[in-house]
Amino acid sequence: MQLERPALRISNVSKQFEIFASPAQMLLELMGFGKRHEKFSALTEISLDISRGEVVGVIGRNGAGKSTLLKVIAGTLAADQGTVEVDGRISAILELGTGFHPDYTGRENIIMGGLCLGMSRKEILAKQDEVAAFSELGEFIDRPFRTYSSGMQARLCFSTALACEPTILIIDEALAVGDVRFQRKCFAHFEALRARGTTILLVSHEMNAVAQFCDRAVWLERGRVLATGSAKEVSESYLRAMLGDATAAAAASAAPAPSAPSPSKTLGGDIAPEMRYGSGAALIEHVEIVGSDGNAVQMLVPNRAYSIRASVRAVQPIEDLHVGFSIRTVRGVEVFSINPRPQQVSPVPLAPHERVTAEVAFTNHLAPGDYFLTVGAWGLQADAHFDRRVDVLQIRVTGDIGALPQSLVNLDAKYRFQPVLSAT
Repeated sequence: MQLERPALRISNVSKQFEIFASPAQMLLELMGFGKRHEKFSALTEISLDISRGEVVGVIGRNGAGKSTLLKVIAGTLAADQGTVEVDGRISAILELGTGFHPDYTGRENIIMGGLCLGMSRKEILAKQDEVAAFSELGEFIDRPFRTYSSGMQARLCFSTALACEPTILIIDEALAVGDVRFQRKCFAHFEALRARGTTILLVSHEMNAVAQFCDRAVWLERGRVLATGSAKEVSESYLRAMLGDATAAAAASAAPAPSAPSPSKTLGGDIAPEMRYGSGAALIEHVEIVGSDGNAVQMLVPNRAYSIRASVRAVQPIEDLHVGFSIRTVRGVEVFSINPRPQQVSPVPLAPHERVTAEVAFTNHLAPGDYFLTVGAWGLQADAHFDRRVDVLQIRVTGDIGALPQSLVNLDAKYRFQPVLSAT
């Protein structure tokens, strides 16, 4: 049986840049006055296979090599070594306005952008009105590109890139500048592309978007692949590492930081170990969900009252303890979050060894299925969390999950048909 060829195969790709301290140093080297530059390795031996129809998030801190990798894949930058095999047509949105002339109108730039993406003039002219309609620029479509706001430029760039019906779509963070309504419209279109088998590579610093939209995530660090796997797991590991860096110094002088990950408690099932990090200035010692009688529960029933409780102990003096809760789906979609500030609840000061229990009362309107609870403790004067326990509890809501396959919450809706009055 022959295996399906991947849409994208990246084999041992490396890329270095020559860095000069100033333009004068570059000129001196060109004139033969010896080496004046330093080598910077942007990518080092990157190898990845990406399947057809797969949505992959590329994450990492600034300077990790994400944009360089996408440019190599798109063919706008040559690798120093290695190969990139592409099976199909690539459409890349790498930098807003790339290839668009500031003095051309939106319609004229649709044609130019389409030609740059490899479309024929006939193809792009046939889709020009469709692109204009998708961009929702109205009368601005006939005005110069330089008069557009960054959000309007994003609309036109995205609309043009999507018009070529790519086999592989590459997006480098540009979607973040669009307004919320247009972002939702684009993600809906991405879902349609995915259903048709389009492969999508998305660079984003928004971990919720990666966990929600992507099948897999690739974490780059200093030009190397540090981790690859499910979008939820990799994005959570990345977030923990990024926030952990800021607390390293504080943790050294504070009491011992939270212990290594331990198996999470679960309401009705087994899950992977929780992720935990923080400075250790305060510790979240116990988390539970209780029913209206005050007893801990194993499963939640729709439309009943419950409370989430988290016991926090101070290790160091704390002026303003905040405790926040969030609930997410298995794919990382946040469906609920709460902390003291929006509720206008005053933060709590604590002396060392003092304890307090934060409690949130709620009526369960979650649809049947599995969810995950995250609890964090922090102070406004602190640089980062005292303690954050990600996926500390798995929440299982009972009921017929097959009856609500697309739902996240139960709105207690009532369905009916209005009788049609016959004409007399």
